[in-house]
Order: sequence, then C-alpha cells, then structure tokens
Amino acid sequence: MPVSTRTLVKIAGWGGLVLSVTGFYLDGKLVDRFRNYDYYKEAIREIRNHRGAVHYLGEPIKDAISKVADIKYTNNEPVSAEYSIPIRGPKGKGDYYFWIVKEGENWVLAKAELELKSKPDERLVILKES
Repeated sequence: MPVSTRTLVKIAGWGGLVLSVTGFYLDGKLVDRFRNYDYYKEAIREIRNHRGAVHYLGEPIKDAISKVADIKYTNNEPVSAEYSIPIRGPKGKGDYYFWIVKEGENWVLAKAELELKSKPDERLVILKES
C-alpha cells in the first residue's frame, strides 16, 4: 500500500521538530555542564572580583554563553587548555580568555585576561600566570 506524499511530509516535519528540540536540549545540557566545572567557577569569580573588570563592564558581570559554540578552546592538550567565552555587564562586553592546567587529577585556573569590545587591541590581565 503506497504512502501518500502528505503523510511523508508530516512524518518529516515531526521528525525535524523532534531532532531540533533534542539538539537544543543537549546543547543546553553541555553548557550547564561546562558552567559546573570548578575551573570555570573560579574564572568567573576572579573576573567578578577584579576592580578593572568591574569598572569597564559594570555589575553584575555575566557570561554570555547561550550555546556550546560560544565556548571556544584551543591548545587542548592532556595537561592544559585555553578557553574564550563571551562576557558582558551593563556598561560593556568582551571576550574572557582563561588558561587552565592539570595538577594531579584537578584542572586549575592558571591565567585569565579580558578583551573588551571597545578596546579590541588591548587585554586587561585578570590573573597573572604564576
């Protein structure tokens, strides 16, 4: 018994909807997982407590991560990684760069810098590399 074109279109439409919703759900779960890492929490704490960052961005300072694609990382080696996330406040926005290193079983924040959208050629050092 042949299936009508109308039925096939309905099946494709519902399948696309289910696939899209699942993708958005999983994307949100990955962002939440990233936000729960200790090194991420420490990086956010550092920028929120930095006088210069508060001066340029205002308070409250929040990450502007809305999807996994907003989280950029390079130098993904077994012992270190570099992240870049969008950050914003009521007075401005920018990109927050932070580096982590593996110490034993834990990942630790090693260095952090803020690049403001208003001053793209300069970076504000949030945490110096020790």
